[in-house]
Amino acid sequence: MQEYGKAILAALYAIAVTVMPQLSGDGKVDPAEGVAIAIAICTAALTYLVPLMPSAPWVKTAIGAVLAGLQVATTVIAGGVDSNDWILILAAILGALGIALAPAMSPKTGVAVGWGSDTPTHVTP
Repeated sequence: MQEYGKAILAALYAIAVTVMPQLSGDGKVDPAEGVAIAIAICTAALTYLVPLMPSAPWVKTAIGAVLAGLQVATTVIAGGVDSNDWILILAAILGALGIALAPAMSPKTGVAVGWGSDTPTHVTP
């Protein structure tokens, strides 16, 4: 968890966004939900693929926050907000916060961030 915490939380967020349309509403994935699922999958993939950089360890969090914002924008633009959409918006906010608070480590760059902060806890010279 220490090495891939941010990516793991982003993947859990993607799973939640994928499962929610199946458990609520009509049980079918409509176009807006499809876009939400695609954004959640991109959030997980980019959070995993982008390395922690010594000069900007906050980049993974920024990616998660921007994509969570796009998630909310898609939901609102695609036809208003109903009770299921509020759940999706809450999931987007929690996903971004989870990415921000989770630890991560990059063996390639030697940067590590701990729980609750994007301040490097270790930088290998």
